[in-house]
Amino acid sequence: MAEALKGLELARAAASKMGVVLSCAVVDARGDLVALARMDNARFFTADVARGKAQVSAMFGQPSGNLAQFGTSPAFANLNLTAQGRLYPVQGAVPLMRGTQLFGGVGCSGGSGQQDEDAAKAAAAGF
Repeated sequence: MAEALKGLELARAAASKMGVVLSCAVVDARGDLVALARMDNARFFTADVARGKAQVSAMFGQPSGNLAQFGTSPAFANLNLTAQGRLYPVQGAVPLMRGTQLFGGVGCSGGSGQQDEDAAKAAAAGF
């Protein structure tokens, strides 16, 4: 949790520098929430979207934006149905790796896809 909170602070600082307000979430390798932060004035739904992006990134071990095309497939639709529609295969999350071992994901929402991903990368740098 301490690393997750540090990462979220780094994401907040990156978002502030970009002039955007975001929600960011850190999940473990199973996709379970470790920490979540919503900046003042971030839209209410951004917290759920950030978590869904982080879960996708953790599940597949790659940036969530890489999965946009897979996100339109029947296989993903079935997977997302199982996850109660909470998965977001759109740009804005990166996996958390230690060497070659996947240990989670971090996702952000509230800016453009690139701004979200840049903030998520800033968070990942803190791990």
